[in-house]
Amino acid sequence: MNRLMMLHFKKVIGHLLVWLAWLSIQVYFLVLANQKIDVKTIFQLVGHCIELALLIYFNLYVLVPLLLDRKKYVVYTLSVLGSLLIVSFASIHVDLGITQSKDYLSHVVGAGFYFLVGTFIGLFHRSVSLNKKLREQQLIAELDLLKAQVNPHFFFNSLNSIYSISLVNPEKTSAAILQLSELMHYMFKVTQLNTIPLQQELEYISHYIHLEKERFGDKCDASIEVTGPIDAVQIPPLLLLPFVENAFKHGTEVATAHSFVRIDMAVQQNEFFFQVSNSIGDQLQTKPGSGTGLKNVKKRLDLLFKDKHDLQLVSEHAVYIATLRLQLN
Repeated sequence: MNRLMMLHFKKVIGHLLVWLAWLSIQVYFLVLANQKIDVKTIFQLVGHCIELALLIYFNLYVLVPLLLDRKKYVVYTLSVLGSLLIVSFASIHVDLGITQSKDYLSHVVGAGFYFLVGTFIGLFHRSVSLNKKLREQQLIAELDLLKAQVNPHFFFNSLNSIYSISLVNPEKTSAAILQLSELMHYMFKVTQLNTIPLQQELEYISHYIHLEKERFGDKCDASIEVTGPIDAVQIPPLLLLPFVENAFKHGTEVATAHSFVRIDMAVQQNEFFFQVSNSIGDQLQTKPGSGTGLKNVKKRLDLLFKDKHDLQLVSEHAVYIATLRLQLN
């Protein structure tokens, strides 16, 4: 059973439970009134329940979308009154044995009361659902914008790397351009996805590090250490790359001596740990998290994980450390 069918199934079960609760309350009131509970009484209550359900669902799924949402208020009001009168007339005058009272007016008033309560609850629930969908659409739009900003940021940094390679080692330029092309193809592909395997993101980061090592050569030591079962972990695409970009751009790129970039990644139970450490020169005074890429990452983390993440950015003893912890589902 797919997710959509499961949601519809849960919705149907929820409605059935509501009507079962209504029947139980009616029986309880009859018991308090010392009235006899027999098969005929139960049949009458079930019939009245079906009558109210038809009225309420006909209003919520037919009259509201076709008339009320289109601001046809007069026609909508007449249709509601007509539905109440017709259903009440049929339940009293058609001998179905489902109505105890033969008082037409009291029946219309009683049905109208439950009709209004049920309709109000239904419209309130629909309003909540619509607001939720709107927030989800706004969230998706904002996330798409943030992911789109990752591409030019990465592309600009990579072009700088290739330019540096061309100055130092021109014969490696063509290979670097080819590798950048593959990386960009990967980026355009994964930005269409909500999540990707962590292993896939790791491979992408490894290719990026290889491109940077071609640029810096022996000037920089870059390493990755992975522990734990990462195969089954899914994460949002391109969430980790900005930390690695930041390490090279604000660490190795401005270093005058030997530098390093160290990446540690671990999965333990339901937590994902990711840390990037890089050396920085004494002359570099960068405020932690001040880069465009990291600002975007912070926004994405707030939108996607809310209080299920912890990001620490620390600069001390000529070392910049970015530490991210995510709670996994």
